[in-house]
Amino acid sequence: MAENKPKEKCKVCKKPFISYSMGDKNGFKFIACKACGSVMVDPWITQEELDAYFGQVQPQITHLPDPDEEIKRMEERLRKVVRNPEGKKFVDVAARQGYGVQAARAANMSAIGIDSHDFFAKFAQEIYGPDNFRHASVQDYAASDPPKADIVFAIETFCEQADLEGFTAGLARLVAPGGSIYIEEVDGNNFNLPRNFTEWSYVEPPLNFVYLSKKGLTSLLNRHGLHIQKMFFTWQPIMRLIAAKQ
Repeated sequence: MAENKPKEKCKVCKKPFISYSMGDKNGFKFIACKACGSVMVDPWITQEELDAYFGQVQPQITHLPDPDEEIKRMEERLRKVVRNPEGKKFVDVAARQGYGVQAARAANMSAIGIDSHDFFAKFAQEIYGPDNFRHASVQDYAASDPPKADIVFAIETFCEQADLEGFTAGLARLVAPGGSIYIEEVDGNNFNLPRNFTEWSYVEPPLNFVYLSKKGLTSLLNRHGLHIQKMFFTWQPIMRLIAAKQ
């Protein structure tokens, strides 16, 4: 595969960007960073393009097949991340159908869910109550100076961010001193990925369009004062980890 001479820095690791092709899907071209192994669309998608796309599509959101089981699974995950969650503050920054917030409430936490997509926020508000969910980006919500959270959930959301730096800075601003950020994120450089990257079922641009490697995610977090405390082992091409402020 032909390599490109570095003309800029990688949007993930910020090292000189030498890229190589990873194929095409849905009319989007994919390239990977030789330095960190993260994969992304080329050209990069802007927030304006995403807003225009979702403004036209406006998906109809429905429950997953078993919401109660999903909430139970989320609560189990939560209790692995934080001991004695009762009474602590929780923020889910990609609340979607609201299951993470409901799991935190079941654990007697003070819980808020935000989502950058209005269709997800409206669904969760209608089903679980308007007071527990907000339609806001991480950047805008963090700028409103809300109470700091003891635990922040960020599940499969880096892959949807046109502004990785602003998003990660927002996460760092949301978490309280001594608090934790639980991250689940697809691993764009995992040994279990298909040989043909675009055959990976998760790849669906423009719904998602950047797939960080562990090395790339570590670099991104570190730039914003966040450091990985614990990694959970999994055979799947997904990273599960806890990060906190240094």
